[in-house]
Amino acid sequence: MKNFTFAKLAAPMRTTAAMTAVWLFMMPAAVRAAEFINPDDDGAEQTLLLADEITYDRDANTVTANGFVEIQRGDRLLLADKVTFDRNTDIATATGHVSLVDDTGTVFFFEKIQVASDLKQGLADEVRVLLTDKSRMASHVYRRLPNGLNELYSAIYTPCDSCSGETPLWQIKADRVRYDRDAQMVYYKNAWMEVGGIPIFYTPYLAHPDPTSDAKSGFLLPAIGASRNLGVFYKQPYYIRLSDTNDSTIDPFLTSSAGQGAILQYRQNFPRGEIRLDGSLIANDSDSNEDLRGHFKGVARWDIDENWRSGTDLNFASDQTYLRRYAFDAPTWLTSNVFAERFSQQSYFSSNFYYFQNQRAQIVSSSVPVIAPLLNYNYVTLPDGWGGTWNFNANTLVLFREVGTDSNRLSTSAGYTVPYTSSYGAIYTLRADVRADGYYVRDVVRPNRTAPYDGTAGRFVPEASLEWRMPFSSNRYNVTQVVEPIAMIAVSPHNLNPSRIPNEDSLDLEFDDTNLFSMNRFSGLDRVETGARVNYGVRWSAFNNTVGTLDAMLGQSYRFHDDPTFLPLSGLSGHLSDYVGHVGFTPNDLISLQYRFRLDKDTFASRRAEITTSVGPPPFRLTTSYLFVKADTPQRVLLGSTEEFFVQVSSRFSQHWSISASHRQNLGQNGGTIHSDFGVTYEDECFVIGIDIANDNTQDRDFKRGLAVLLTLNFKTIGDIKFNTDIGTQR
Repeated sequence: MKNFTFAKLAAPMRTTAAMTAVWLFMMPAAVRAAEFINPDDDGAEQTLLLADEITYDRDANTVTANGFVEIQRGDRLLLADKVTFDRNTDIATATGHVSLVDDTGTVFFFEKIQVASDLKQGLADEVRVLLTDKSRMASHVYRRLPNGLNELYSAIYTPCDSCSGETPLWQIKADRVRYDRDAQMVYYKNAWMEVGGIPIFYTPYLAHPDPTSDAKSGFLLPAIGASRNLGVFYKQPYYIRLSDTNDSTIDPFLTSSAGQGAILQYRQNFPRGEIRLDGSLIANDSDSNEDLRGHFKGVARWDIDENWRSGTDLNFASDQTYLRRYAFDAPTWLTSNVFAERFSQQSYFSSNFYYFQNQRAQIVSSSVPVIAPLLNYNYVTLPDGWGGTWNFNANTLVLFREVGTDSNRLSTSAGYTVPYTSSYGAIYTLRADVRADGYYVRDVVRPNRTAPYDGTAGRFVPEASLEWRMPFSSNRYNVTQVVEPIAMIAVSPHNLNPSRIPNEDSLDLEFDDTNLFSMNRFSGLDRVETGARVNYGVRWSAFNNTVGTLDAMLGQSYRFHDDPTFLPLSGLSGHLSDYVGHVGFTPNDLISLQYRFRLDKDTFASRRAEITTSVGPPPFRLTTSYLFVKADTPQRVLLGSTEEFFVQVSSRFSQHWSISASHRQNLGQNGGTIHSDFGVTYEDECFVIGIDIANDNTQDRDFKRGLAVLLTLNFKTIGDIKFNTDIGTQR
């Protein structure tokens, strides 16, 4: 019997299965000769049949299988109540609860179907199809072709759950649907899209990838809308699948008052790296004096070997308001960086080149520095017999500007750190370092000097510190408490920050509990902390399985000599510093409270406060934060103190509905709303609709403040639609 082998499988069967095995042994030779290996396939595939009862009609040359019939060929499977195989035509007719599973996992359901013995061809009436992503198709007529095509006539497609018999939320009706398994595409001819049973859109041709496809070239659904910044606009994305390792998206972009252009994205993966390119170009913007406006963003990574890695991050914009006006990601600074780095078990090396572009109006672009290069090397030895480690560091910086100070720096240091734990539990850490810095500078402006300085500068910085910690632990009433007093003394020569050395990388100093016990609280190398000082504080924590964790810390620093490097409002000027600390309470996964602070050493007035709370389970989460920063640098004094409050609520209050809301308020002297946002979303298995209303109260030149409304519609499996409306009032 061609293409079929009958065999008893080692699986639970009715008692007639055993009789079937005996009957098979007694079958005519022509039938018993069928083997598992199909000679037409050169051993590539097997056809296997399993049933409760199998009969053979010698006169009609047919084989009939009844009851729990299962036919398997390769990855294709046919299940039915009854299958009759005509050996003359090589056609099998399956009836009764028929299901056909192809090699992609797609399931076809029939009451009756005629299929070839290899299960690659078939013809049936009334088919239902369940795709691998749970979307569905149904048709009155079905054809299965040998070239991987499945054709359905008078067909319906929907990803919505329609098992209840109700009309799906949305569906596509077409005269013909062609499901190309090999191309992983679904094609429609004369298609109507219905929402709630009402036809809303017609197209003579429609296509989308099937669920087994990763991506296919084609049009994505457009974005259409209007805004104060752009006027009426239309964006039509087109996705281009170039290969398995690279693709691209191009979006023609048309506006009524902000010009016309396009947005381009390109992505490619390599065996050892990747690149991501994003850019845009807009012409004829009526609100700008620029003929062409645009931006470029590029990211590249390359793993040279197991130790070396290189890469680049490129960020450029034609002007300072372009990114905000056209709703791109718009940080205050655009940073471009080219780097190479090497990792090993005990060392790290990096080489970086930096270029910066400011996106606000306060800074003149010619004064922004270029760094080419910044080299850094760090090495740490393995612990010696005392448990101590040596560290060696080297740093080279070349920084220049069109207008302003240029700085060339070479810095090297070596140090030794050894820990020690006493017999009564005290923990000591001894550190000793020596550092040498050399500079060649140009155009350094110095206090009380009329002419800028050009020339060399340097310093030699020996420093040492000893830190002591003594944790005390107790357990009473099933609550574990740990109290840990900490003290640290650090010494180094006084007055090691001459005015000939410019401050380029140590401007941003924030004194808080995280750097209280640091030998050098400056973030960079251009400034060092000098003189003798003592840092002291205490940490306390309590925890158990019922109350969770409560922890707190309070500390201060004492300096034996005033250091003019620290500004009066930095919290570190004078002998005594401000008080710094934090309080945290986390009773369980539903509640988290954190408070960080800096208090004036004389009045206990708040210099810096940051309070964050998070309450509720993921389905309903309330988050708040409060930030206060007293103006403590010349730059902040010009802008004033910062005081903000932020609140955010997110809730998924039912299976399909969720809301989110946020508000940021300026509580300062010129207070007011900074940004407010409210959104509500409905999502089920086939459809997403969401509305988001936002009020942005910031404005900068051609970027206008106002109320924005975003409506998002997503028809799952075929794409999404976005409608924007931006409403605002000039202030």
